Amino acid sequence: LQNPHLISLFRRLESFLFRQADWLVVHSEGNRRYILKRGEKPDKVSVVPHWIDTQTLKPASRLNGFRASLGLEKHFVVSFAGVMGYAQDLETVLTSAEILRDQQRIAFLLVGDGVNKPKLVQRAQQKGLQNVYFLPMQPKEKYPEVLAASDVCLVTLRQEMKTPVVPSKIMSIMAAGRPSLASLPLESDAPQLIREARCGLCLPPGDTQAMAQAISRLRADQTLRRNMGAEGRRFAVKHFSLERCAAYMEGKLQDMCGC
Repeated sequence: LQNPHLISLFRRLESFLFRQADWLVVHSEGNRRYILKRGEKPDKVSVVPHWIDTQTLKPASRLNGFRASLGLEKHFVVSFAGVMGYAQDLETVLTSAEILRDQQRIAFLLVGDGVNKPKLVQRAQQKGLQNVYFLPMQPKEKYPEVLAASDVCLVTLRQEMKTPVVPSKIMSIMAAGRPSLASLPLESDAPQLIREARCGLCLPPGDTQAMAQAISRLRADQTLRRNMGAEGRRFAVKHFSLERCAAYMEGKLQDMCGC
């Protein structure tokens, strides 16, 4: 929003809802700090991260049917799966693909839909980027195969996205045992999580050269990729499993209700 009157209206509505709530749950520490700055008491605000079903999403062979169906068995697959909107800054990914177009068997797999997808497809065609593959949004049950077929998974956001957001796809990538390559505001909560979990590399948003160099580095270092994937999986099971997060919320609700 740019209209100051609308911003003020929604800020007042936000504060009203905060005051009316008995318990506020946010998905990261940065969001908790935001609410505390609005005047709420610390014991009223809890961090419960995006949970993930670590039994459904788990490490699997990269040489699966999904990869074979695309003829990419011998390629190094760099994937993005999700919404293709303005915030995701996939133009940076296409420019990185253009930089790496002469490197043999690197495939950029962009899976999903969104308002920016037609423009991205048109740009890739205009540039003649034969190393970029577009696929529609896949069924939920197919998503684990998409992640398993990937060598590196991308998480991208524009610099303007200043909120301390942690895209939920990071947890999915971690659970699948794949390394993340994150191009997003470095002051947000997501890079802190990736560094703490040691599950990937973080880059400034919009830096196409840095993304291309990071992809080349990860392609050349299988041990680094394997270690990042294993660390991410371990961290996800310990902190983001559905069982752990649901148990915390259940206990908190029972305390609040006096059960």
